Amino acid sequence: MNDERNGRDEAEVRPADANLQAYLAEAKRLFEREILPRWVAADNVWRSAWAMDGILDYFLVSGADSAPYGDAALGALDPTQLGNWWDDFGWIGIAALRAAEQGFAPQRRDDFLKIAINAWAYMYGPGWSTQAGAAIYPFRDLPGWASFASEHANNIGAPNVGKRIGQTRPNPQPPLPPNAWMMPRRIPGGAWNSPITLDAYPDPVPTRQTEWWRSYLNPVQNTVTNGLYALLSLRLHRASQNPAFAQVFRASNLNTSACRVAWTEQIGWFNQWMAGTPQPDQSLLMSLPSGVLVRERVSTFQPVGPNAQLYWDAMYRSSLAWTGDQGLLLGALREAQAVWPGGVAPPKVLSLYPALIEGVFKNAYQPRSYGSVSGSFPMPWLDTSSPSPYYAPSPGNDDGDYQTGVAVFMRYLLQAWRAKPTLVQGYRAQILANADAIVLPGFGEQAYPGGACDAFTPRQGSVADAMTAYVNRLSVLVLAIAMGR
Repeated sequence: MNDERNGRDEAEVRPADANLQAYLAEAKRLFEREILPRWVAADNVWRSAWAMDGILDYFLVSGADSAPYGDAALGALDPTQLGNWWDDFGWIGIAALRAAEQGFAPQRRDDFLKIAINAWAYMYGPGWSTQAGAAIYPFRDLPGWASFASEHANNIGAPNVGKRIGQTRPNPQPPLPPNAWMMPRRIPGGAWNSPITLDAYPDPVPTRQTEWWRSYLNPVQNTVTNGLYALLSLRLHRASQNPAFAQVFRASNLNTSACRVAWTEQIGWFNQWMAGTPQPDQSLLMSLPSGVLVRERVSTFQPVGPNAQLYWDAMYRSSLAWTGDQGLLLGALREAQAVWPGGVAPPKVLSLYPALIEGVFKNAYQPRSYGSVSGSFPMPWLDTSSPSPYYAPSPGNDDGDYQTGVAVFMRYLLQAWRAKPTLVQGYRAQILANADAIVLPGFGEQAYPGGACDAFTPRQGSVADAMTAYVNRLSVLVLAIAMGR
């Protein structure tokens, strides 16, 4: 955790205010030289959609002309580029909808809106349309979407894994109902990241594990999939009320009532797991001396048998939080609170997002040096039980994907700042100090302590892996630019 000495040193050398020209120059360099060429070559749709969300923020604060990048954005959102689990489509849909609403490459606005509708329909599954027997999504006149549809015609939808498990895992275990110990504990609401099949299934165990002998990321009800689904459902439902989008929504036959029910049920699901699960080791909410964090996945499945045996996810780690999840929940809870129906008591969970912000700044920031550049920087994930958080393993040892967490948190912090600056004002000096470090020569090199849990050092591996650290840096700079102004 941050020590007092380190905090005093930073305060002594921190400039009085934002160095806007340096931030803008480095943001421009990062986008044009480090991010753009990798973005168009990444061939990984969820990582490209994740990066696009950060690119949208760059254009938002810089005022640069986005028109030349419309085709690149459509290519980045092509689901045939490793599109797989349902959470991939949450990233796709959120980025596409933001592009349509923000006026990014305005000549492609309707195409971005179509992609957002397609992505939500795919996450929702059967019933997304007002017309019976509709295909898996409405629009095929977009790069890759016709081909993907032809290969995924039997999509069941992220909320329906339990309901349809007999179709995907026909493996009854008498005398219990089929696959009973894999059923979700909290209903209604709740999304899975992939179907439970004979080849891919969770590992329910009767006692909570402390040693993880098996490393898997799916199929689970994790926070990222549910946060993305909640946000996309909420935002798409609101977009359906925008007269400028009416023609595309009419052409889609989207069931907007189902969209509204989806986001309200998702908030109810989070409320059950975060505010309605009083057992500290089972709750999705991790309470800390300063603030709270949301855990990476839910802990348990439906109780089964005459003794109501509670089964645990063998890969559940009560001490683990992904920084990206904190951003997704910050966005989902804040936005849901703003539009919660009048006359209906809001769930308790909606009031938790300020504590999530505090939880990240007070816990996920750790002292680190990059060559001669020192400071306290956000970690992409945090294991509160680890004696050295820099070396704590990521979920499923998937370091490349989980390195993306800092940019997710920063983009939703930027949105919170724009909506209500007082939510973030208390952390302004900390954000500007990070931006000051990022513009210095040598930042992101020779990290000390080392370890894979590092948001800012470029990784070896795929093009998407090499891009991530630069998008994380960009996300801090665009927030600092907005706060500096």
